[in-house]
Amino acid sequence: MVTTKTQDGFTWTRATGVRLGNLQCQGVVQPPEKRDAPAGHIYDAIVIGAGYTGLMAAREMTDRRLSVLMLEARDRVGGRTYTVESDGILYEMGGTWVTHHMAYLFTEMIRYEMDRDLLITHHREYENDYYTLNVPGANPRKITHEEGGQIASRAWNIFVNVDGANCRRICPLPHAALDNVLVDRKTVEGYDKMSCQDRFEEIKHLLTNEESGVLVALLLHISGGSMENTSLWDMIRSHALMSYSTDNFGPIWTTYKLREGQSELARRMFQDSVNHGLHYAFKTPIQSIHNHEGFSEVKATSGLSFRARRVVCTIPLNVLRTIQFNPPLSAERQEALNIGHVNFMTKIHAEVAGTGLASWNGMRYPNNLMFGYGDGITTNGNAHIVGFGKNEGTNFIPERDPEEAVNAFQKLHPMEVKKMIFHNWATDPYSRGGPAWWSPEYMSKYQDVLQSRHGNVLFASADWAHGWRAAIDGALEQGALAAREIAAEKMETEQKTVKSKF
Repeated sequence: MVTTKTQDGFTWTRATGVRLGNLQCQGVVQPPEKRDAPAGHIYDAIVIGAGYTGLMAAREMTDRRLSVLMLEARDRVGGRTYTVESDGILYEMGGTWVTHHMAYLFTEMIRYEMDRDLLITHHREYENDYYTLNVPGANPRKITHEEGGQIASRAWNIFVNVDGANCRRICPLPHAALDNVLVDRKTVEGYDKMSCQDRFEEIKHLLTNEESGVLVALLLHISGGSMENTSLWDMIRSHALMSYSTDNFGPIWTTYKLREGQSELARRMFQDSVNHGLHYAFKTPIQSIHNHEGFSEVKATSGLSFRARRVVCTIPLNVLRTIQFNPPLSAERQEALNIGHVNFMTKIHAEVAGTGLASWNGMRYPNNLMFGYGDGITTNGNAHIVGFGKNEGTNFIPERDPEEAVNAFQKLHPMEVKKMIFHNWATDPYSRGGPAWWSPEYMSKYQDVLQSRHGNVLFASADWAHGWRAAIDGALEQGALAAREIAAEKMETEQKTVKSKF
């Protein structure tokens, strides 16, 4: 498989304006189709989606010698996590950072010998080695990175400490938030009803103006939603997964990257499956899934139909409502899909003149891009900056409003933006949002049903993972669980067949 160009993503320069696709990506699959089964062939499993969930499911099942067909709407592997290359920099367009705290992910890094081949995001050797802070009710300041971290940590710790035990009492088992052995479900549901705004009202009197501004911006940065539509429980769960310490925020969320990029890890997983017999068809969006007695039929928008005894559906939460199911999904699941998740974040890479800002981090709230991070130097000798913003709705669509994106960078810190590279997950028809962050009560009402199967169809996605929901590790978790369930069912069927012969 050779490196080629994807039609995903956008680039902007002042000379060219916004251009769609044509970005170098190691994850593009050539040829886009490999399947030689006869018409009407019934696979052991069809995997819908070639993101990390689908890649894990396909790899685990082909390892167990199941016949598997993978269907993917895009021209590449990786789903909402992929890497493009330009000017000597690998730009992570979605999921980015890796850590040994994420067991499924770290296992894959070890398997493909990528666990020691890492880059770091933060570089301290360039001239603008400081943090800028600009929030309402306080004078804008230039401070050290350490002081910026201390302000955010103090505010976060006050906000998240709902049980007086730093979340250890209310969330001792973040991979089993509901119905675990230590905490009554009703207690958890009580916290799940609260929004981030509800909790902020309880503790804001304990914070300075700077701390309040940084905290609100951080919460919106994480959820990609609003204070009112983001569940407090999502923040509690995140804190528990960070081993109950803000000391781990940087190392887990914003420090280590794969030197060869996320698309290289995804490509290796995919190639592993192909070597074990995987059939696939890319550029094949799905229209419907029909359960029959003993098998399911998956129909593509092209009119082609495919059959399998089981289906692993990894279609993202906010897209699932566009797929037709026969028999129909339960009313409860359909209600969950119609509500969806709240994350419509913005992530934009910028190449800016000079090397100085490679050591800068900063934030400004409100702003279309609330946070900016220096992240390396291009071969042109310019700094690479990554900007993050919350859901701005139709008021800010980067591919439509590139000058607004440039202005947002310049409001964070004076800079000359030479180029921008980004993927707008909110306007992408195959994602309709970023990684899933949920509204108040959503977990209590819908997590169980989202994780349940529908006849022959198993639903698997980071969007409703047990543990690292909204992260690469959660995607891998879900793919592994679905594959193991299908493999176990096939083995049980084969054993019954053998016994019946005797």
